[in-house]
Amino acid sequence: MGVLDKRSRDDPRRHATEHAFLRATEALLTEGSSFADLNVRRVAERAGRTRTAFYAHFEDRRELLLALLDEAAGEGLAAIGPFLAGDGPVGRDELAASLRGLLETMRRHAVLVRAVVEAASYDDRIASYWDGVIGRFVESTRHRLHAEGLGADEATATATALCWMNERTCYQQAVRGGTGLDDDRAVAALVEVWWSVLLAARAGSEDRARPRGR
Repeated sequence: MGVLDKRSRDDPRRHATEHAFLRATEALLTEGSSFADLNVRRVAERAGRTRTAFYAHFEDRRELLLALLDEAAGEGLAAIGPFLAGDGPVGRDELAASLRGLLETMRRHAVLVRAVVEAASYDDRIASYWDGVIGRFVESTRHRLHAEGLGADEATATATALCWMNERTCYQQAVRGGTGLDDDRAVAALVEVWWSVLLAARAGSEDRARPRGR
């Protein structure tokens, strides 16, 4: 379960209040505030709620940021659905659609990702939470690579390398705008790397399945 507990889903009024705080934080970040600039008073005023109401729903502003991150992570995992779907071999088009969707998700949430990465440089809990978010993608990718023919240990190591490579590339492309590539070229380059891994996994699986001569 994410940062927000089950009560917010069961109680419409509680959910509405939490939603107001989340959207207020998002708006302040979009307008240029850094995470360090945000305080409970500013967020509460923007949400049209009180500080007391804030603390009834969130422990502190860090928890607010992590709740926003949970939302974005859910969108990101949904974006790579074509890559994850099914147990059979994935096609290149499905892979490309997933990686483009992931880049577009990070672009939509660029101000949030920037705030999280900034805060992670001095806040260990946020850094650990960001690691855990990427860990969700690693685990999903591991399952796919294992289904494609990699052994369990190799699938874990390869998924870890691929997902962190993707995180850095998408961050530079969508948040910092620092790769010098347009989105089509960036996605094409990522697809080429991922596709090479999938082809190698399939070739290795076929080799292992081929009967050995005496």
